Amino acid sequence: MDITKYLGTWKRPLDFDSYWDRKLEFINNVPLDYELIETEFSNFDEVKYYDLYFKSYDGARIYAKFIKPMSDKKVPALFYFHGYPGCNRNWFEKTAYASLGYAVFAMDFRGQGGRSQDIGGIQGTTVAGHIVAGVDDELDNMLFVKNILDMCLLIRIAKDIEGIDENNINCAGGSQGGGFATICAGLNDIKKCVILYPFLSDMKKVYDLDLDLVAYEGIRYYSRWFSTTGENDEKLFDRLSYIDAKNFAQRIKAKVLFGASNIDVICPIETQFAVYNNLSCEKEMILYKKYGHENIPDFNTKTARFLLED
Repeated sequence: MDITKYLGTWKRPLDFDSYWDRKLEFINNVPLDYELIETEFSNFDEVKYYDLYFKSYDGARIYAKFIKPMSDKKVPALFYFHGYPGCNRNWFEKTAYASLGYAVFAMDFRGQGGRSQDIGGIQGTTVAGHIVAGVDDELDNMLFVKNILDMCLLIRIAKDIEGIDENNINCAGGSQGGGFATICAGLNDIKKCVILYPFLSDMKKVYDLDLDLVAYEGIRYYSRWFSTTGENDEKLFDRLSYIDAKNFAQRIKAKVLFGASNIDVICPIETQFAVYNNLSCEKEMILYKKYGHENIPDFNTKTARFLLED
């Protein structure tokens, strides 16, 4: 296999674009209901820190950190997505992006390690792996579909906040964050997108490589319990294809900086190339031959330079 031409293992649904276009139309008509609470340590002249809470389309209360550099002009926004499972991490990390002049929005995904509500109500297993939460229910009830819609709603909120340049929205993240940066840029008008070893990509390939472990363990459990001889594999991967990052890639019009980790056993290199090769926008890949699923200092430096470019 020529990995530089590899586009993925499982087919993209014929109604993929029409499904997500309908969901975008729906989320764009949800009334905005949010509050900004300035934190107790937000006492600096150069930057302000806020807890942002908003009511999502189904009534769930979703949380995000919001950091805004002080400026007389509108500032660009950066949506930073955290890894799986967890939360949006610490204020210190996000302040680095604010120092580059970006207002930073960092949302907690439902039911992981943060403050966002998972109000439940789905059929099927929830014992392990948010990937398969809701996979036996209606497509709209999949947990990751809900997370995607939360993200799109937060972008609308960001554009509504005074001082944010609604024409300069950007996104970044690694692992789950890389998958969501891909999805975000595929569904929204994004200027720059930073993707590092994306999770939620080419999930059938992960399964075929027997690497459906750790972050992908939900696929392993589901297959052992509900598709023991592969009898339900087609149903499973047809459904997962609607949240597969590689299937959003061809919709992206942003400028993309892509970091790939060659010896990654969490998000295999094949699945990373499946995202990158489906991009038809302006793009650059940096391949780290001896790095796995870990912090890559050189990519942090290149990300800063990328975000500072005109």
